[in-house]
Amino acid sequence: MKRLLLLMAAALLAGGLLIGELARDSGYILVSIYGYSLETSVWFAVIFLVLTTLITWYSLKILFGILGGVMGATRYVVQGSDEQHRKQLAAGLVDFMEGNWKQARKQLLKTANRSMVPVINYLAAARSAYELGDRDEAQQLLAKAESVGGQHKLATALAQARMELMDQRYEQCIAALERVHEETPHHPVVLDMLRQCYMALEDWADLEALLPTLKKYKPMSDAQLQDIELRCWSHKLRTAADASAGNPVELLTEVWAKLDKRAQKLPALILVYVELLVRHNAQAKAESILRKALNKEWDDSLLDSYGRLAGDDVARQLITAESWLKERPRNATLLLALGRIALRNQLWGKAREYFEASANIMPQPETYAELARLTAALGEHQLSTDYYQRGLTMITHNLPELPAPKADKKFGQQ
Repeated sequence: MKRLLLLMAAALLAGGLLIGELARDSGYILVSIYGYSLETSVWFAVIFLVLTTLITWYSLKILFGILGGVMGATRYVVQGSDEQHRKQLAAGLVDFMEGNWKQARKQLLKTANRSMVPVINYLAAARSAYELGDRDEAQQLLAKAESVGGQHKLATALAQARMELMDQRYEQCIAALERVHEETPHHPVVLDMLRQCYMALEDWADLEALLPTLKKYKPMSDAQLQDIELRCWSHKLRTAADASAGNPVELLTEVWAKLDKRAQKLPALILVYVELLVRHNAQAKAESILRKALNKEWDDSLLDSYGRLAGDDVARQLITAESWLKERPRNATLLLALGRIALRNQLWGKAREYFEASANIMPQPETYAELARLTAALGEHQLSTDYYQRGLTMITHNLPELPAPKADKKFGQQ
């Protein structure tokens, strides 16, 4: 308030001084341009200049105000349109995630031309078209995605590869992946999809070549990696066993020796090796492999195979198996294996004791089948029938409840 009063007082004082000066001596200004002259008083010229400046300033202010309003309205329209497109894109992506393929394709294609990242629209729309069964449109949209998103080559290749994989077109899937594999050799999705294709095609050579990269970057679980290793190694063993040239047993032995120590300890791989040795009449070598493996690390699947194997020295085989019984007196699998080895030694009574002990600890259909076969050979047919019945009951325990004819009615009677 005080400042306002001071300003008003200063203005009045300046006005008074100005009027006094005007009354005493107004002076004059002469302007001559191109033969024309203009003469006026100094104070009139000053007042004219001030008024002109004020009018110009206010005119510019009004003009800029109008321009600002126009620009603000334009910005509002543009931003509002962009916001609308963003909402439509979000709606399309939500429909895509929910599996509403028809609506997703419509929304995504509607906003593709105005999208900041149109490759997203075209890739999601291509997948939606694929899910709707329109393979041709899906391929066309993938081509558009590639044309507008050159820097997103990997995303486009993966989208196409997934569709080929789902259609079980494995060669085409591999072709799509190989376009980007060199640029992204360690990408986990690329590696896993290649792995799926090679396994589906049983292309063990390419899968084995890919295996070191899979083990290093681990795009899958350790259990899956171990399964892949097992399949590749098994294939190498089977290829050696089926070779037309050379001695199959020698080739098998060479391949087995080249496997790393960890592989040679895997029970599943040992069983493959033993199976192939037995196929080529190398029972003695197979028995030795199983015996050494069981002495190092116990495994019931290897033990079952040992019981089924007829080695060159069945008496020694029985002694070996009975030595294991001291530490595992209630191992049903070992008792079953001992029964079979006892049969090979023609020790019928001992074989029967082992089978019965195994059945008492853990009843199994094959144990009852061995007992039935042995008792039938010994002339105990009723007991043999009973054992067969027990084994059959275990196999068929999940049969549905169905009506059956009464025992007193003959076949064909109502």
